[in-house]
Amino acid sequence: MTNYFKPISCVTLCLFLAACAAPQTRAPAGDRSVTPKQIAEKSQSIGASPVEWGGVIMELRNLKSSSELEVIAYPLQENGKPDLDASPTGRFIAVTPGYLESVDYSKGRQVTLSGPVIEIRTGKVGEADYQFPVIKTADAHLWPKAVARDTKPRIHFGIGVGSGGYSRGGVGIGVGF
Repeated sequence: MTNYFKPISCVTLCLFLAACAAPQTRAPAGDRSVTPKQIAEKSQSIGASPVEWGGVIMELRNLKSSSELEVIAYPLQENGKPDLDASPTGRFIAVTPGYLESVDYSKGRQVTLSGPVIEIRTGKVGEADYQFPVIKTADAHLWPKAVARDTKPRIHFGIGVGSGGYSRGGVGIGVGF
């Protein structure tokens, strides 16, 4: 019995320590403290150090030699993922070289982008005029799609017959969720 105790203890300890590991985080690739709304209102920081913004894609426009993403910005969590429970912090346009596949970069997907602000562009949101900060980016991180969960409760019933290991038998009833 003592021959099995040490290996089982080591495996259990390793699994316990792995469960305590911190989740992976993305190192910030730009300034997260300034928002698209602040840049658009003050026209500051154009051409300055890079910013890192993220949010939800509203539109993708593939042009001749580049692509443009219109994004509703949200504050970023520690890992760089947009925090959709917070209030939006404005809108921005990200210009990226080459072609982006519209199936991958579809409306509603979450994305994190970084790069310098290169201009403020006047556009429309519905019928309203809007000032969009435009960033030039080569670093676009597309977050995995959220998995829809079934909202119905899952209850399982089972009946089993087992052996006690010796001459005694056993009967069990289990309920699982």
